[in-house]
Amino acid sequence: MTDEKLTDLIRTDPETGMSLVIRRFSGLVFSIVSGIMADVSDSSEIEDCVTDVFLRFKASLDGFRPEASLKTYIGVIARNAALNCIRNKRTTVPLDEDFFVGAAVSPDVSDEIAEKETVRAVFDEIRKLGHPDSDIVFRKYYLGQSSKTVAASLGMTVSNVDVRSHRAILKLRDKLERKEL
Repeated sequence: MTDEKLTDLIRTDPETGMSLVIRRFSGLVFSIVSGIMADVSDSSEIEDCVTDVFLRFKASLDGFRPEASLKTYIGVIARNAALNCIRNKRTTVPLDEDFFVGAAVSPDVSDEIAEKETVRAVFDEIRKLGHPDSDIVFRKYYLGQSSKTVAASLGMTVSNVDVRSHRAILKLRDKLERKEL
């Protein structure tokens, strides 16, 4: 089933559609979340975060662009959810009012927009690298997985992953320089 048909199914029959999404992407989500949270969380916290990923996905479905990959979209949600879970576990220290003296009242919105556009352009170029290069780059540089982990999940040798990764990064750099990003 294509990503577009799957998202349409979620809109028309949420229970069946989400069941298919969970079946299709639970391994990916668990891999991302546990890879990020393994050192600082127990298994129940990881499972809670995985559940949260699918809830966030359903809530943000209107933000999904059909030309993007559903796998990448859910992967980004999983990464962000895992990082948020880790951040929420940290203890906070209250700051006194003197800390904020001279601090900027609001961030420069144009910088935020430019950064988001740059990130979107980079992801589009990564996606255009094609399989397995886009998967390798995404897993190694965005999810922080080791070459060994990437190789095992894609059924490749570690040296093949390293070579393809290097070549893909060179291609990506060339494309981004031509776009002046």
